[in-house]
Amino acid sequence: MRFTLCFLYSHPSAKNVDIHPISRSISEHYRYMPVANTIIRHLDDQKVTYRVLEVEPFADAADAALRAGIPPEQLLQSCLIGDSSGQLMVVIPANRELNLRGVQQLLRRPFKHLDDKSISQLFADCVPRFLPPLGAAYGIRCVLETQFAILEQCYMLAGDRRHLIQIDKKSFRQLFRKYEFAKRLSAEPDVAPSIKERLLTPPDPNSPLLDLKAKIERTKKLPAMPAMAQKIFQLRAKTTPGIKELSDAVELDPSLAAQVMRYASSPFFGYRGKVDSVNTAITRVLGYDMVMSLALGIATARPFRLPKGGATTVDDFWRHAVYSAALCQSISNLLPEVIRPPSGLAYLSGLLHNFGHVLLGHLFKDEYLILGKMMAQNPDTPIQEIELSTLGAHHGDIGAWLMKTWRLPEEVIVAIEQHHNEDYQGPHSVFSGIVLLADRMLKRHGMGDADSTELPETVLSYLDITEYQLTSALQTLMDHDDGLRAMAYQLAV
Repeated sequence: MRFTLCFLYSHPSAKNVDIHPISRSISEHYRYMPVANTIIRHLDDQKVTYRVLEVEPFADAADAALRAGIPPEQLLQSCLIGDSSGQLMVVIPANRELNLRGVQQLLRRPFKHLDDKSISQLFADCVPRFLPPLGAAYGIRCVLETQFAILEQCYMLAGDRRHLIQIDKKSFRQLFRKYEFAKRLSAEPDVAPSIKERLLTPPDPNSPLLDLKAKIERTKKLPAMPAMAQKIFQLRAKTTPGIKELSDAVELDPSLAAQVMRYASSPFFGYRGKVDSVNTAITRVLGYDMVMSLALGIATARPFRLPKGGATTVDDFWRHAVYSAALCQSISNLLPEVIRPPSGLAYLSGLLHNFGHVLLGHLFKDEYLILGKMMAQNPDTPIQEIELSTLGAHHGDIGAWLMKTWRLPEEVIVAIEQHHNEDYQGPHSVFSGIVLLADRMLKRHGMGDADSTELPETVLSYLDITEYQLTSALQTLMDHDDGLRAMAYQLAV
């Protein structure tokens, strides 16, 4: 098993045992433990033997089993459901799916899945998708699949995406002696093979869906940068570009000029005068760099169209892009000066970070439509997992490949490529971190494809920003979003 770290806990009375009961005498060390305090206290109260295991970051329970090298049927995953009478935790093997209808029939209650917000309120010290199967510790009724009772050892999630807890048969019986057990709580996954199995399956050389990068690199039809984007990009490369040159270039495209002026007129910026020209937008409201980035982003993406029936609609794409760009700009202004990036580049990163969707739909319509069907069949699976299993690459990779060809700023390329990766710490990670936070905040309003609404502590700490600041920035944006909605609508038509 490929564990990188193991914590062993010893009770004073334990002798010559490999896995020791936890001791109350080490309770003062709770704050140093990687597991939620509620879980530690519960294990302490039950006086069970256990180990805390640290593995590579995982996406869900099935992924945790794969990365840890343990049989998925030995890993307990928790599903939270509820109705007007209360909540229920159902514990099933990591390689199976919840049989919701079976549970409804068994208990004769109209259960539904709980959303992340509701789960977070019940499990304040845990990440929603990585809940420990310890309902009693949180005051929630819990029922387990009967097959767990015969295992010699088993594992459970520990409340985050890095740790598992291992217990033996004796400890399992002690820990779950007052829990309920039932059969047929789970079922085989609907998708065959499963997402995780497909990720581990070597690519079929005859499959048109796999090795997409090679396919993109072989194609002779890589789109050229749109002419207007080229004009603006050439101005950006000049050492002493002028405001008049930029405003003249933008005004060659009346639609683009209208978008720039509309954005500058937004109440979000608090400008009381009339924005009647691109020059005014530059000199009075947005500034040269901001207008440069705004115009470059719109001119780059606008000519491309998304096929109907795919992973996202053109309306959803532009709505998310426009709001994300504005929020990225706001977030950049909140960062400490020592790491604060140019707000224009932050805006451009937010505007283009999902451009991979557009490129995929433009170059490979069939693959794009298949991806849309896979997403519809697996609404709870993170989009990048479905993309990797279906295409062999995710939309961040795809967008980054084209932007590298077009020689866009490296900061923007990193944001496009890494915006789903909360563990990225390489060059220009400030940009990918800003976009990640913006995406997760907007997900709380039903926008975008972020796989969580949780804000990673590592990213918050690195950017030295708080959830309160982000919430305030988003609220300010939503309070003055008339211009953003109009802008998104115009870009989508």
